[in-house]
Amino acid sequence: MRYLVRVQPEMMERVQAELHNLGIRPISKVFDYIVVDVPPDMVAKIQAIPGVIEVVRERVYRISVVMPVEKKLQQFIKMISNPLTAPMGFAWSAQMKEKERWLLSESRKVVEAHIAEQEGITGKGVKVAVLDTGWDRFSLQKVNLAYTSSTMEGQPDVMDENGHGDWCITCIGGAELRTPWGLIKGVAPNVTMAAIKCLGYGIGSGSNSSVLRAMAETVAWGADVISMSLGSDIKPNERHNIESCPLCRIVKGLSDQAIFVIAAGNSGIGYASCPGIAPEAVTVAAINSKGDVADFVSRRHPQYMALNKPTVSAPGVNTLSSCCGFIDVMEWMDGVKLAAISGTSMATPHAAGVIALWIEYARKKGVNLTTRDIHECIRQGRSWDPDYGYGVIKYTWIKEYLRR
Repeated sequence: MRYLVRVQPEMMERVQAELHNLGIRPISKVFDYIVVDVPPDMVAKIQAIPGVIEVVRERVYRISVVMPVEKKLQQFIKMISNPLTAPMGFAWSAQMKEKERWLLSESRKVVEAHIAEQEGITGKGVKVAVLDTGWDRFSLQKVNLAYTSSTMEGQPDVMDENGHGDWCITCIGGAELRTPWGLIKGVAPNVTMAAIKCLGYGIGSGSNSSVLRAMAETVAWGADVISMSLGSDIKPNERHNIESCPLCRIVKGLSDQAIFVIAAGNSGIGYASCPGIAPEAVTVAAINSKGDVADFVSRRHPQYMALNKPTVSAPGVNTLSSCCGFIDVMEWMDGVKLAAISGTSMATPHAAGVIALWIEYARKKGVNLTTRDIHECIRQGRSWDPDYGYGVIKYTWIKEYLRR
């Protein structure tokens, strides 16, 4: 079983030596954690090593696309992997041909990206990293991609076999592209981007350690904004220990270096999601084209309520952008390398793109925004709602904030 051993930094070498004495070979080291694979009965022995603060069981993280789509994806992969059931899989996916398709050229207007563009604000000079399922190097939609990497065990190639990461990247920084349904365009098309693959294996799953390694690489790259459309459910009757959670701790520790924009989760009323629950994160809920909060949004969990989460909301229901991999094949009625999908995953890059616009605008005014500034900009003069947060994020909020 996989565990993360949190260690006092000055005791790292000694703890590693003691682990070797116990016959334990560390798998990797990231921040102040040593990753080990041991049976549960070894945990107490590890905890007793001088310098070990705590031993945390590894948690599974997944893409924050709405659950029925995730289950549909798993079932679709099983069907097409068998030649006898493959035709059934395609026929099944074709049943969605009448669904709504909310083009990014329209959803970006909801967050006022078109107003920013009219004023010459397009995210230029701002570095945005997407921690997800990777990137499609054959994407039809151009992106200013400056850095790619994979932290997935057994998947060193950043190529996105799922499609979720490609969707999020093009939502933030995709150039204009004409599709059979109309134009699509990213919220901040001139940002400089990094794609870190920390989720994979087809269905878009990963772990604490793969995400932590991605966070370390992202900050080393110098990201201004880190977009994370991923999470792990926190149940209604579960209290999440934010202080001992590896991802929440590192979001807090790195929030003075980058702004974290994280999905609220897709399990509905009563649920929360990690690391969206981190107080420093801008946690994003999804709305549909009518402006209503999506039923699937994780919200009204006691800890979310105490922390005023979700923080903001953004478009995230049947939103259409570039895609690839299994999601592209499953949603083939949307067109080649296109998918109209739903989730707080889709809302998160909308919000990350807006914050990139804020950063560029503020820099032109001589102001370097911090995480604290971002949260103050969001809260200014607004009341919090347990479904929508402080409202649908808008480009013009930064203008109001800097006029104060």
